[in-house]
Amino acid sequence: MLLLNKKFIQSLTLISAIALISACGFQLRGTNNAIQHSYSSMRVVDMSGDEAFKQVMEQTLEGSGVEIREESENVLEIMKSVPTRRTASYSSRGKSAEFELLKDVYYQFRREQDLLIAPTTIQARRSYLYRETAAVGKAEEETMLKNEMDMDLAQRIIISLQRSVQEPAQ
Repeated sequence: MLLLNKKFIQSLTLISAIALISACGFQLRGTNNAIQHSYSSMRVVDMSGDEAFKQVMEQTLEGSGVEIREESENVLEIMKSVPTRRTASYSSRGKSAEFELLKDVYYQFRREQDLLIAPTTIQARRSYLYRETAAVGKAEEETMLKNEMDMDLAQRIIISLQRSVQEPAQ
């Protein structure tokens, strides 16, 4: 039990440190410049109903120097967001011992009427061990993993947007 609490505190500290560093505007030299200069403003349209992911996406874009507006020629459309939780393994008693979290996000990017990024799917996957005796802690761990997955997916969309700037349309 002590080991579980120590691991949980370490994970929470790491996530807090990452959030603090990103919140203060820290970024490696040479990163996110292409997106900031090419897409000074953007509108994020959420057709998926996943408001939490939309907020993470908007925060990530703002952290990259992109202004979020209600009206913009640059439109990132989050068409679908599908979270899944499934049992990855069972204990000897036939109960779930490990869960796998998956999240698929379908998106596209337009500038005015031009489709710069065709409908694309990205996926994040995490797993965690589950014990009934630590259900509350495991629920918190699952929430942290879901938040981490959202941040990962948002960063991958940013990378895709950077590539759309660097690669000429064909």
